[in-house]
Amino acid sequence: MSIISLSNVFFSYDSSTNLFDGISVAFNSTDKVAIVGDNGCGKTTLLKMLSGGVLPDSGNVSRNASVYMLNQINVSDSKSGGERQSHELARAFDSFADILLLDEPTNNLDYDARQVFFNDLASYPFGAVIVSHDRELLQNVDKIIELENGHLKVYGGNYDFYVAQKEREQEHLRSKYTDAQKEIARLNHTLNVAQNTRQHHEAKQNKDEENARRSRLTQNALKGKSQETEAKKRMAIQKKLDEQFETRQNLSSQMHDDKIKIPMPTKDFYSKELVQIKNMNFAYGDKVIFDNFDFTMFGKTRVRLLGKNGAGKTTLLKLICGKLQAQSGDIKVFGKIAYLNQDLSVLDKNKSIVENIMNISNVLKHDAHAIAANFGFRGDLSNKKIGVLSGGELLKATLAAVLGSAEQPDLLILDEPTNNLEIKSISILEDALNQYTGAILLVSHDEMFAQNIKVDSTICIG
Repeated sequence: MSIISLSNVFFSYDSSTNLFDGISVAFNSTDKVAIVGDNGCGKTTLLKMLSGGVLPDSGNVSRNASVYMLNQINVSDSKSGGERQSHELARAFDSFADILLLDEPTNNLDYDARQVFFNDLASYPFGAVIVSHDRELLQNVDKIIELENGHLKVYGGNYDFYVAQKEREQEHLRSKYTDAQKEIARLNHTLNVAQNTRQHHEAKQNKDEENARRSRLTQNALKGKSQETEAKKRMAIQKKLDEQFETRQNLSSQMHDDKIKIPMPTKDFYSKELVQIKNMNFAYGDKVIFDNFDFTMFGKTRVRLLGKNGAGKTTLLKLICGKLQAQSGDIKVFGKIAYLNQDLSVLDKNKSIVENIMNISNVLKHDAHAIAANFGFRGDLSNKKIGVLSGGELLKATLAAVLGSAEQPDLLILDEPTNNLEIKSISILEDALNQYTGAILLVSHDEMFAQNIKVDSTICIG
């Protein structure tokens, strides 16, 4: 059996933080393995190290397998990107390498191309190591390896197994955190009792001092010894208390609480005809995209647009938003609309989270701070500039600005919202959309995402 193994590998791009902090793992030519983790944690670097493109700072990489590396393809045009991705994936499967190394292989693929990929992967006779946040893909692997804070953790099953194990881990951490809280309360109580007892004894000693039969010298010696013993007890309790505080802090850092709070709207959402398109024609030059196209959408419904890359899904969203103008036909939109594109470029990157919330939600500064707090940006965090936020932080800041106030849009338009998000951020987005009760118009090839936000209907374009 051919394998690639890493043994006690350290690696960093700078001297401040280890991307890999002594990791050891082996990949064989029989398993389909997925690598997951937050953006920037080192998933792509790990693939490059397995291929030999990146060398460790220390540790050993043993390679007893032929590999084929498919890098992530980043293009602006989804149609050309999808065609190129399909072509590169076909070349990878035709290589019959012992281990395929695939970086986000389903990016840019439309529904049909995704099904071809899933079938090819299932029938591939050798192994694969795949970096992906695509949960449909993760359901079809043999194991998942999570990369976090420079360390690897192996979960011996598919995505459902991984989620179940992660929840058990969180339950265990919550239980230990509760135990630490109880022990801190007990030790604090013990310390207070000891303090009160010492003060009581001192008062009693002072009161009885006049009538004591012992000499003053003997009495002071006994008093000093008693105080020394009490001080040692208090120090021992304080040491245990400090240890419990440290334990609680360590547990807290491992506990994931990414829940956000969408407020109840101050008015009912528009429930009648929200979007009405009749006999609409649109073309890019000589290329006709829509020919006498009709489309109707009602308020408080959730509609998903499907179609091949290049069929006009994103174009339709931009026409509805007014970012593009049709050559002929009628487009009528009622109610308030918010549009979230793939790059989440709604916010001004040179302004802070609070400033963006104020501008987009049209609220006062103190209300913007309250909204930011509901989305996890408390205290000074709310003053961070958009340009320095991570992918997950940018998502939450965008949701705060668009959905955080009580005056929410009647229609939220989403264009491939999960494309650039890691799994944790996708879950946050799903939670937010399930709290939001307005209408959603969605373009997405992510089947699980569409199911989780409870899409009402699907319309095929092209």
